[in-house]
Amino acid sequence: MGDLVTKESPLFGIVWINPQRLSGAPCFYGTRVPVQNLFDYLRAGRTVEVFTDDFPGVTATQVRAVLDLAEARLLHPGRAA
Repeated sequence: MGDLVTKESPLFGIVWINPQRLSGAPCFYGTRVPVQNLFDYLRAGRTVEVFTDDFPGVTATQVRAVLDLAEARLLHPGRAA
């Protein structure tokens, strides 16, 4: 089974989800770093810069895209992201 994020998804190229990789946890594209790690870091008061330093396979562009998509879905749920 392959990636569940299709080319039509706003997540494409940012996040990948594969049931055979890390039990299907959403990970930053091209890495095995779960997106949950980003939110755990932010919740703990760490910065995006610390996160990208600790997980060098994840780019600041990917992090911004995930945060932008989360914001759009939360604050503007009826709009397409």
